[in-house]
Amino acid sequence: MFRSVAAAVILASSLTAAGWAQSSSTDAAANPTPARSATKGAAKTKPAEGGSCQIGVIPIAGNLFLVEKFGPIKLTDTYEQVSVDRWALDELVVSRVRAAAPGMSVRRIPFTKEELRNEPRQKSTSLFRSAASSVKEFAQYLAPRVNCERYVVIHRHGGSQREFGIGISKHYLASHANLFAMMYIRVYDGRAFQLINEAPALMEEDTYANRFKYHLGGPSRPIDLAMFPEKAADAAKSPVLRDGVRQMLTVSLDRTLPGMLRRQSREAAR
Repeated sequence: MFRSVAAAVILASSLTAAGWAQSSSTDAAANPTPARSATKGAAKTKPAEGGSCQIGVIPIAGNLFLVEKFGPIKLTDTYEQVSVDRWALDELVVSRVRAAAPGMSVRRIPFTKEELRNEPRQKSTSLFRSAASSVKEFAQYLAPRVNCERYVVIHRHGGSQREFGIGISKHYLASHANLFAMMYIRVYDGRAFQLINEAPALMEEDTYANRFKYHLGGPSRPIDLAMFPEKAADAAKSPVLRDGVRQMLTVSLDRTLPGMLRRQSREAAR
């Protein structure tokens, strides 16, 4: 139970973190060109694209990269975060949904960093509200802007260890660091807003052997200790870390999304 509560608190913090600056405009044809840094002050949400919408995408990959050091006991652990706006991770997420749903109308649901920070806290202040409820409430808050048959929320996720979301970690006395990019996919019906499907984004089939291979509980890879940033701010400047994260996001989403979206397409056609 404690692990479930902790996961909910972590996800709620992720959903409300000011550093997760989101683009307030719809993405330009899912072009992965790095995005500009968010401007200061409250940004207005721009009108959404016109036309029909079969799949509305709410990407919460955001712009945070975590730098984590794990010591021999938890009291010695350190956590830092750095903004990686130019990595354009949300744009990448939307592009993979479009690639997984050829011939379907896919639109990004716009929102601002202020809305991400404030919602859904305005509706609930319970510490014990589940992570799933936090995600659903935020999606429901945004849904009236664009009427879609399905809504796909892709957000950061925790694995089986202490790592969460997107970042790099180094364990006490380890011979290497770990680069990770762990995301979770939730698909909601656009009318009743019932959860249709959910799954973690995985790079390979969920087998015992692959659980051992991806021991953090999600997409990850060992990386040379020389790549671990001495200062958290250095991470944003590293093409090795950027390309590694983007590659893991692409592989995991491309492997997981098509089956989920095809199943929903068949159901919608009935």
